Amino acid sequence: MRYHDFHLADYSVRKFGGEIVLHLVYDYPSKPTEESHIRFVDVELYHFVHTGAAIITDILEVPITQIFDQFWDRMAEWYHQHGGISLWEDTRSMYQGVLESESYKAWEIASAVGFGGFVIAKAIVDVTHEYTPTT
Repeated sequence: MRYHDFHLADYSVRKFGGEIVLHLVYDYPSKPTEESHIRFVDVELYHFVHTGAAIITDILEVPITQIFDQFWDRMAEWYHQHGGISLWEDTRSMYQGVLESESYKAWEIASAVGFGGFVIAKAIVDVTHEYTPTT
């Protein structure tokens, strides 16, 4: 998957939140323009902030506990305010246990400019071929 130093052109949320696709562009002077499209499959939960002008530096698989350490209190607030987290359990250990038993993983997305985020999903797939015309 190609993403390092690619700009986040946009992202799409599909399948009622069950799929997130990052649409990335590598577009720098005197370099050929490239696209990359990365899909998260069977998304349980995601959170992105400051998407404008984002330059992605890393998409790193991390332990679910790492995401929970940073976001658990907010996750609980999001669930109680908005719902929409299909496998939600009110205790951290129970929710983590459900996610792990269902083979969910967590990815942290880092950026050189402002953006931050995570995705909890079952898989990540390079789908550039679906968006790039064949010749």
